[in-house]
Amino acid sequence: MQEQKDNSFLQRMLTRKTQCPPWQGKTLVRNAPSTALKEWIAQLDGLFDYLLSELDPYQGVLHAISFDGNTIYCGGREAALSSDGKVIVVGGGKASHQMAKAVYEIFGEHAHGLVTTHKDLGQLPPLGNIRFQPAGHPNPDEGSVAGAEEIIRLLQEVGTNDVVFSLISGGGSAMIELPVQGLTLEDYITVNELLNRAGFDIGEWNGVRKHLSQVKGGQLAKRAHRAKQVFNLIVSDVTGDRLDVIASGPFVADPSTFEDAHRTLSSLQQKITPLGQHLPPPVTNYIQANRGITERETLKTTPQNVVNLIVASNNTAIDLMAEQLASRGIHVPERQRIRNIVGDIEDATIDIYTRLVKAVNSNPHQPTAVIAGGEATVDVTRYPDFKDGQSYGGRMQMMAALMLYLIEDLPIVGLFAATDCRDGKPPPGMPESAGALVSGETLRNSQTQKIDTTAYINACNTYALHEKTATQIHKATFVTNVMDLAVVLYVPMD
Repeated sequence: MQEQKDNSFLQRMLTRKTQCPPWQGKTLVRNAPSTALKEWIAQLDGLFDYLLSELDPYQGVLHAISFDGNTIYCGGREAALSSDGKVIVVGGGKASHQMAKAVYEIFGEHAHGLVTTHKDLGQLPPLGNIRFQPAGHPNPDEGSVAGAEEIIRLLQEVGTNDVVFSLISGGGSAMIELPVQGLTLEDYITVNELLNRAGFDIGEWNGVRKHLSQVKGGQLAKRAHRAKQVFNLIVSDVTGDRLDVIASGPFVADPSTFEDAHRTLSSLQQKITPLGQHLPPPVTNYIQANRGITERETLKTTPQNVVNLIVASNNTAIDLMAEQLASRGIHVPERQRIRNIVGDIEDATIDIYTRLVKAVNSNPHQPTAVIAGGEATVDVTRYPDFKDGQSYGGRMQMMAALMLYLIEDLPIVGLFAATDCRDGKPPPGMPESAGALVSGETLRNSQTQKIDTTAYINACNTYALHEKTATQIHKATFVTNVMDLAVVLYVPMD
C-alpha cells in the first residue's frame, strides 16, 4: 500500500510516457556530465531575464503611445489634444504603476488621475498629478473601493476635449471595486470566494461579479462617454487574451446578463447547501430583482470613443522567446508553440514532451524546442501527501518536477517560469520562486545525492525539491503577469 501511495503520480506519468512516440533522438552517457547542458541552462536563464525586460509594462506603454505635442497616436487611432483638453489617467492592477510611469514620461504634468496598485507596494509617491491608491488582492478591500470611487468621479467630470488613458492589468478585478448599492464589501467577497472554490469557469464567475459591481463589465466606459477618446491599454493575464475577462473588463462590452448570473448563483447554492452554507440574501435578492431589466444591464456594445489595445501578453512572450532561439540557430515553428495551456498540469506536461519527441524524431541531429504558455492547474487531491500549510511551490515548479521523469538521460534542458516571478507561495521566510531550470541530468543527480524526488512531488512540496536540487529560479520582484512560460530544448550531443 505504501509503495502504491509513493508512486501514484509516477505511475501516471510513466504510463503516459509509454503512449508517446518512441524516442529516436540522442541520449546522454551516464556518469559523463554534459558541459553543453549547463551552458544551455545558463542561456535559458539569460533569455528569461531578456524576456522580463521586454515584457516590462512600462516599455509596452511607451511603445504604444506617440505624442507630437498636439496629437496623440495610439492603437491605430489619433486624437488631437486642444489647449483646454486634459489627459485623464485611471486604471489598476499589478502592472498599473509601471504603466502610469510611461504615461507620465510622455505627457508630464499635463496628465492627472489615479490608478490603484497592489497593497504590498505600500503608498507610492505621486508621479506629478498621477496619484496611487494601494488596494487589496486577491480580494478587494477598502482601498479598492476608495480607488474605484475616485476613478468614477474623475470619469464623470471628463469633458468633450479630454482624452482618457485606462491602464489595466491582471489583479485589476480586485484592485478596482465598488459593489452595487445595498451590497456590502463583505457580501461581495463571500460570493467571490465561494465561486472560486466551487470550480466555476472564469466566464460564469465573472458573469456574477460584473453584475454585482459598479465598475466591471464596461461600466467605466459608460461613465467616460463624453471623452474625446478612451485609450484602454491592457496587459493580458488570461488565456486567449479575452478583453472582457482581463480585470473583468471595466472598459469592455460584457456578453453576460443578469439571467446568466442568476443561473450561476442557483448552481452555486445547490453545491454549497449540503455543506450548510448559504449565499448572502442581499446578493440573491439584487440579482433576482434585476433579471430581464435591460437598462440596468452591463455594457453590451463598446462605445465608438473606446479603443482597446493589448501591450503585453503570453503570446508576446512565446513569440519573443522563439525569436531569440532563432537567432541562436534553433527554429521553432508554430506547431511547436503551444498557446493557451489550460487543464491539468500532468496533461500539459505530457503534451509538451510529446510535441518535442515528434520534432526530434523528424531530425534527431538538429536542436529544436517547444515553447508553451498559459496556466495549467495543479489538482492537489491527486497527490496523497499534500498538506495545507506544509506544501509549497507553484504550477511551474510542479511541471518542471514532473518533466524530470520524461527527459531523464536525454540531452534536454527546460525553463519553467511564472512571468510575474511569483510561482506559488514560498515557505515562511523564504524568497519568492519564479520557477525552475532543469535538464536530463537533474533526476540522475538527485538520486546520487539521495534526494527523494517522488516524496517531494507526492507532497506537492516542489519548492523544497528545487531548493535541494539547486534548480530553483529566484528573480527580483517583477511587476507584471502574462501567465506562465515553458521552454523545453533538445541539444543533441556529438
